[in-house]
Amino acid sequence: MKYVATFLTLSSLVFATPSYALFGQGDKTTDVMTQMATQFADDQASQSPLVQSITEQVDVSSTQAAGGASALLAMAANNLTGNNQQELASLRPDLTSLSSLLGGSGVSSGIGSISALYDVTQQLGIDPATLQQFVPIVLEYLGQQGASQGLLSSLTQLWP
Repeated sequence: MKYVATFLTLSSLVFATPSYALFGQGDKTTDVMTQMATQFADDQASQSPLVQSITEQVDVSSTQAAGGASALLAMAANNLTGNNQQELASLRPDLTSLSSLLGGSGVSSGIGSISALYDVTQQLGIDPATLQQFVPIVLEYLGQQGASQGLLSSLTQLWP
């Protein structure tokens, strides 16, 4: 049974990985994002309630849900200040694994604008219209985790 699971996982990685990533034709950011997202999708963090909510409500894979949510959180971390930034950081028992998807790569520090956000998520195959569908789901999730109205309002203004 373990061999079957390993075979299926490896097969899904080969078929899910874009050909340019397999043959070294992509740029560094694309390759890093594809590699991290694929690795993350196999991690337990892809079973987070937030990722599950996104995949249930938006037609995306768990890899795309985790990557898109991570990019939104990275943008928030890079743009929020003061109490809002501290509050977001304190809400992250479940979000820490999501935000770590982008954290070690240096990609997260580059997500400071809507344009940068779209560039990163498009590397995961998420177009801007689809990413916009993530926003109310992430906001609802943060509200359930105890986010203040001030934080939610700041995120609503920040995100597309």
